[in-house]
Amino acid sequence: MRSGFSRSSAAGRTIGDVSSQTAASIRTREALILAGEQLFGERGIDGVSLRQINTAAGQKNSSAAHYHFGSKEALVGAVYDYRMESVNRRRLEMLQRLEEAEQDRDVRAIVEAIVLPIVAEIQNTTGGSHYIRFMAQVIGHPQISLVEIWNSRFAEGLARVIELLRAALPEVPAEILGQRFGLMWEQTIHALADRERLSEGGNTRRMVEPELFVSNLIDTVAGGLSAPVSPKTRNQLGSGGLEAN
Repeated sequence: MRSGFSRSSAAGRTIGDVSSQTAASIRTREALILAGEQLFGERGIDGVSLRQINTAAGQKNSSAAHYHFGSKEALVGAVYDYRMESVNRRRLEMLQRLEEAEQDRDVRAIVEAIVLPIVAEIQNTTGGSHYIRFMAQVIGHPQISLVEIWNSRFAEGLARVIELLRAALPEVPAEILGQRFGLMWEQTIHALADRERLSEGGNTRRMVEPELFVSNLIDTVAGGLSAPVSPKTRNQLGSGGLEAN
């Protein structure tokens, strides 16, 4: 698999121009996306073939996934877009409310706009549990670039989050803040995915309540982003020991 989320011409038929599709085609595409999301989340991106996704989606045509998406890489991108459209919309709405309430310098409130739209997708949509585990596989894949994910479609919300964090944390050098954001993003995705795995496996006896878990996760992310930069780290930055993202 090549890095990133480039799409083939076959994928363009289903991603870029949904209005031109038949109702049956749209249903088939969605079934393939949801099946792919589940299998990618359970087995890893490299552990699943398009043929297996066809079967899981109940498609008699063995080439249905290839027809609709062109490649497994493009299907991964389609799964990401399928979820990110609503996640990004919720995130932008939250950020707008923050700005209207003049809370856009509140680091914890900004972090809520990172985490809560993802939690809503997990809790309130069909297959949400599979979605967060799919995301954990994506960000852990050695050939998929996090930078390209953030710069893909529906990235306006994350871009605005970074702008607000830079304004709210002027004492944190941009290079450090960029690295912290990447670390905190991975922590958020993996923490939520691990919780979903434990929950589905019935291992819930020692799990904290969801609201407490999410609130503490937001505290942790906000604390990591806003932590003081140590003299040693500043020295490393000044000597070129850290590279800008």
